[in-house]
Amino acid sequence: MNSTAAEQEAVGLARESFLGELKSLNRDHPNTGFGVSLRTRSGRQYLLANSRMPLPETKSEGFPTGRRLARLENSERFSSIEVLADCHTFESISPGAEAAILGNALNLIARIDTMTSTPTDTLAATGTGG
Repeated sequence: MNSTAAEQEAVGLARESFLGELKSLNRDHPNTGFGVSLRTRSGRQYLLANSRMPLPETKSEGFPTGRRLARLENSERFSSIEVLADCHTFESISPGAEAAILGNALNLIARIDTMTSTPTDTLAATGTGG
């Protein structure tokens, strides 16, 4: 599989992971904007966000009000995976809620890293053969 196709597949898997985790974050912290920034090894940047996270004019600028919650550098597929929150709404939450969000952000990064590090060109054996 060429590197561009592998990157696109990794981004797709990260999106799927983020959408599931996003529902949990939205339920637990309904007034906070969250975003994920994925930077591929080739230098492309992908931004994923819920509806409360302000978006940049161009994705190369990053989230305009993003406060970094957690970051992983040099994963197998991405040069960085970063989880951010809208700093304006994040300032008004309690320390306990901040700790819970941090834990969720770390879990999200771990899940994205694990999902996208799995070889994508391995075929699973199914059926009885033939």
